[in-house]
Amino acid sequence: MSRTLHKFAALIFGLFISTLVGQVAKTQVVQVSATANTDGSITLKWPNDGYTGNYVIHHRDFIHANNAWKGPDATMAGNITTWKDTLSKGMSREYRVLKVKNTTTEALGYIYVGNQFKTPPTRGGIVVLVDSSYVVALKSEISTLGVDLMADGWFPSYVVVGRNEKVDAVKTKLEAHIKRLPKAPKALYILGHIPVPYSGNFSTNGDRPPPDGHVEGVGNHTGAWPADVYYGTVDCYWGDEIVNCTTGSEARHKNIPGDGKFDQSAPECPIVYEIGRVDLYNMDAFSKNDTLLTKEYLNRVHNYKMGKTSFRRRGLIDNNFTGLNLASTGYHNLPCFVGLDSFSDAVDYFSVQTTGSYLWSYGCGAGSYGSCSGIGTTNDFAANKGKFSNAFTMLAGSYFGDWDSKNNLLRGALAGGSLASCWGGIPKWYLHHMGLGQNIGYGAKITQNNVNDYFNGAFNFSWNGVFIALMGDPTLNMLYVQPPSNLTVAESNGATLLKWNRSPEKVDGYVVYRIDQKTQEYKEIAGYCGLGNSTTSDTFYWDYCKPTLLNPNAGEYKYAVRAFRWEATGSGSYQNLSLASMANSKYTAEIGDLSHIGFTLFPNPTNGSTTLGNLPKGQMVKVNVYNTVGQTIQSFHAQTDVNGNYSWELPAGISGIYEVGVTFGNQQSTTKLIVVPSAE
Repeated sequence: MSRTLHKFAALIFGLFISTLVGQVAKTQVVQVSATANTDGSITLKWPNDGYTGNYVIHHRDFIHANNAWKGPDATMAGNITTWKDTLSKGMSREYRVLKVKNTTTEALGYIYVGNQFKTPPTRGGIVVLVDSSYVVALKSEISTLGVDLMADGWFPSYVVVGRNEKVDAVKTKLEAHIKRLPKAPKALYILGHIPVPYSGNFSTNGDRPPPDGHVEGVGNHTGAWPADVYYGTVDCYWGDEIVNCTTGSEARHKNIPGDGKFDQSAPECPIVYEIGRVDLYNMDAFSKNDTLLTKEYLNRVHNYKMGKTSFRRRGLIDNNFTGLNLASTGYHNLPCFVGLDSFSDAVDYFSVQTTGSYLWSYGCGAGSYGSCSGIGTTNDFAANKGKFSNAFTMLAGSYFGDWDSKNNLLRGALAGGSLASCWGGIPKWYLHHMGLGQNIGYGAKITQNNVNDYFNGAFNFSWNGVFIALMGDPTLNMLYVQPPSNLTVAESNGATLLKWNRSPEKVDGYVVYRIDQKTQEYKEIAGYCGLGNSTTSDTFYWDYCKPTLLNPNAGEYKYAVRAFRWEATGSGSYQNLSLASMANSKYTAEIGDLSHIGFTLFPNPTNGSTTLGNLPKGQMVKVNVYNTVGQTIQSFHAQTDVNGNYSWELPAGISGIYEVGVTFGNQQSTTKLIVVPSAE
């Protein structure tokens, strides 16, 4: 922890509504959306507000690789509202758009764009920390969660944790589990009332003020705050020796040396894992206990991921702090999600979301643990349960960002119908990558680690604070496609035949994968052997890529088929992959058992050239040559002559036993080829 104590002038808000005038949050943001054009280019667009300065645009192709912005790509007069970039199809790029007058930056916006960008099918490993009280009670729901995670490209593993364990013991258990995994995970899903770490010296005399500004004498929201980021760090120092702050109004905030609460107000090293918490404990404003509320949440998320429920692609901003910049989080993110014309800042948070559905919403106002002035209360979420229709919400106001409180407003949104919520604006949250298919946990980690990579909002030293947390499933994507179903796998005629039922909705095709459990990857079939295309519009697929060529041992292989739709959002377009329909196939055939079409190979043995014979006459065939460990050493298409023959040269300098595979239409055959060294 930093040993330097900072003096500051805290900006107090919450119970006291700002008397400043003007829409500060709106004027400090360049609201940017993007359109993917048919020629592969991208057009950025922002509102015309009569700006008298210039717009300056920068970009970077590798997000967070070196945090360096390139450019400027363009400098334009303030009356220009669009800019086109010749971005190629399949690429993605992040832009920063600045409003600059003279040399002063007066507003800025960020957007991550693509034109038919292909989202990676593999997400990574995820550790689910499971509340031990749910293991039996929610066995079915946790099992479904695991299947959904795997079907979305995640590779889940589980750690069961008791509610009364010490946080350092939980961290030790988690670290021991991770060391046993084949690969380091990417994310942590905290399911239930897993012990909550506390950390910080938020005080007038501490490292930072409380992020909501309520210092001693003005709310006393001082001392330690909840700090799930503790679980997300690796080999990081967390001290409990220095801070002695007992001015907090609740016992859970008091922080003294050796009490199990940590000293740090900001992590001393980067957050490594994407973290989300689903914890509906101590929410008695609702008529059900936390087990039943969690059951409802898991079922609700499952239905969303399966495409069974949807929300209108629109957003709202209900800003009750017009003199502060908190709502800039909403003005920045929403255009990237739904476009400039599909969100409104002239509506009421609850009244419109109980009469119609919204994909995104943002609200801020004076707060308490369970309320936000001008927005509503936890009791409102409970009273409107079943009517409130929102997928993702960001809320900002005093106190309720301290999420481990009874009937907390952020957790109330989760219990009342939302899929995810956060304290958006204290500090600024950066979720805009979701507009191009990223999961919400990615943006949560960016926000937690952000110091100056993005504009941090400059609010009460809140950036990079230990309290920054996502309420909800960290793997959630913004949009889902209904998946195919009932995948079956069977060996037939020397190959593997996959069949499935179509997605219930209109899609642009299906992609076929093998799931590699050892490397934790979704791999397209064509990537193994180069045989054909892994994308199809049919509901069947022939896999001629023999596992025995890749792995001499027989074994079980997991297949996956995912539907996709080219999705258009406020960030361009991307390949939106559904969850997968999955099935296993057990291979027992030996090399050579897959013959279906006959062909000859002569001379055999050979010292450099050979000829395929007895093939269909004057037809195109696919030829692959493999070594003994299944590596492809040659792959090409060949046109047979009028006698059904084709001759070619093998790579120079090779010798040994090789496998030659020939594919024609839906037929395949292989045979061994012996290559001897050429005579000197």
